[in-house]
Formats: sequence, structure tokens, C-alpha cells
Amino acid sequence: MPTCMPRLLGLFSLLVLAACGDDDSTGGSWTPVTSSPMQMVLDVWAFSANDVWFVDGTTTVRRFDGSTWTDLPTPATSGLGCIFALSPTDVWLCADTTVLHYDGATFETLPSTDAIGLDGLTSIWATSASSVWAVGDDAIVARYNGASWSAAYVSSNFNSSIWGTSPTNIYVLGTFDLLHYNGSNWSSVETPDRTSGDGQVWGTSASDVWVITDSSDLAHFDGDQWESVRDLELIGDLSAIWGASADNLWAAGSAGQIAHFDGSTWTDVQHQQIGAPYLQRFLAVHGSGASDVWAVGQQLGEGGSTALVYRLR
Repeated sequence: MPTCMPRLLGLFSLLVLAACGDDDSTGGSWTPVTSSPMQMVLDVWAFSANDVWFVDGTTTVRRFDGSTWTDLPTPATSGLGCIFALSPTDVWLCADTTVLHYDGATFETLPSTDAIGLDGLTSIWATSASSVWAVGDDAIVARYNGASWSAAYVSSNFNSSIWGTSPTNIYVLGTFDLLHYNGSNWSSVETPDRTSGDGQVWGTSASDVWVITDSSDLAHFDGDQWESVRDLELIGDLSAIWGASADNLWAAGSAGQIAHFDGSTWTDVQHQQIGAPYLQRFLAVHGSGASDVWAVGQQLGEGGSTALVYRLR
């Protein structure tokens, strides 16, 4: 069960109801896509408004063209958990110890990361076919050079996210640490407050990096220093982030929370009613542009688990 659940249950025990809805000031509205064939969604990648990929813990990629769902089978032998793409013909997927590459027509299975001791893959990032990086449950950052994997042993295990701007500027978020790679060495990042946990590190450039750790606090790097962002007036906690530009970001997380950043202020855009008979948790956010953004995850209750798929248009 996600670590945010105790906080969620405490919130839901309140008798007061909070309003939920969309903020038209962001230039669109969030609406659920109810036709999803999935029970949950772990990750999403939008190439365009009519070509969106979803991974749901099965060995099949679910594709949505704006109206119809289709299945794209893969050679994975365990459930797909993450996706990263450089283009529609250069897509990377992870599944336990396996990384798959899609060239627009077929999948290639890369050598297993199990050979270097890394399993439970959670996040992947790449700059090219010869520079692929992956993290997972172990205190290892794996790098693929186009032929084989190598391992860098780091201080933090249970790493949930990897992101960078180049092979000499990479961040990894783990349970106990935020790590940075400068092209030669991995080191812990010193920030004003704790920046570790289950969440995401992501940015729009080397001078605009965000860390979201499934909590009510965020951390931001402007290229010179890290700053804590606290006291957000939100119902839920944030754990996933994406944006089309530095002044147009979307973040989502527990309690059906979706928030928007306009370059200066984070604003509550949507959340669940407190006391609702189900738990909503967004796990990933991605878009093809400012006017087409997706937030995905899982809803528990009312008959079990169902996919949470919302779209901004």
C-alpha cells in the first residue's frame, strides 16, 4: 500500500467536504476518460493528442488514438512499469530486470540488468541508443552503452525516478537520498529540507529542476541553489510532475489532487471530496503539449481497482 494511505484515511475521516473542480484560468479542463480497459495505470507517454501510450503492469502497451484503444503486445515476460521516449520511433520500456526498445515497428529486448544486480526497475531515462540509464530497488544506477550494462553503486536504494539534461547532469531520487551525477561521480544533493522518498525528479532544463516526494512539500533548483516550497494549499500530496514549459507545470498525486504552476504560484485545480467512498491516487503525468496533458493512476473502492485516467484539453 502506498505510504500516503494513512494520511489519506485521516483526511477522509473528516466530516467537512471540500469542493472539487477545474480551474478555467489554466486554459482547459480536466475530464475523466471512462473508456479505459485497464484496472490501473503506472505510467503514460503522450506523443500527440492521437497517440498516447499507457503501461499498466501487464506485458501489453495500451494505446489510445483519441477515440479507440488498441493493444501493442511486447516480448516482456513480466509486467511493464515505466516508459521513456525520445520519439515515437525511439521508445524505452522497463519490466522488472528487462528493458525493451521500440523502433516504431518492432521491440528489441536489451540484456537483463540482473547481471549487474539491479532488479525491480522503476524508472528509465535516455539520450540515445548508446546512453540509457535505469534505476530500481537496488542501490545501483545502471547504464547501457548500446552493447552491455554497467553499474554505479550509490548510497540510496529503492530509487523511484531518474532524469537529466545530459549524460553529465543526471538526478536520481531514492528513499533516502537525492543523488546527482556530474559525468564522473555520483554525490548526495544537499537541500534545505529532506528531498527523498517515493516520487519524481524532473525539470525543463538544468536551471529548472523539481523534486516531488509524495508529500505536501516540494523542492526546486534554479541552477544556483535549492529552495523548499512549502505550505501549498492542497488537499492531497503530490508525487508526479510534467509541464510544457517552466511557467506551465502540472503535478498530481493522492486524493485525486491536480495542481498547476504558472511560474510563480502553485494552485489547486482539482481534488476529491473529503469523505468520498474511494481513494484516488495519480501516479504519472505527461503531455504532448500545453493543451494536451494526461494524469493517470488508480482508484480503489466501489468494486475494487479501476484505472484513473484524466485528460486536460
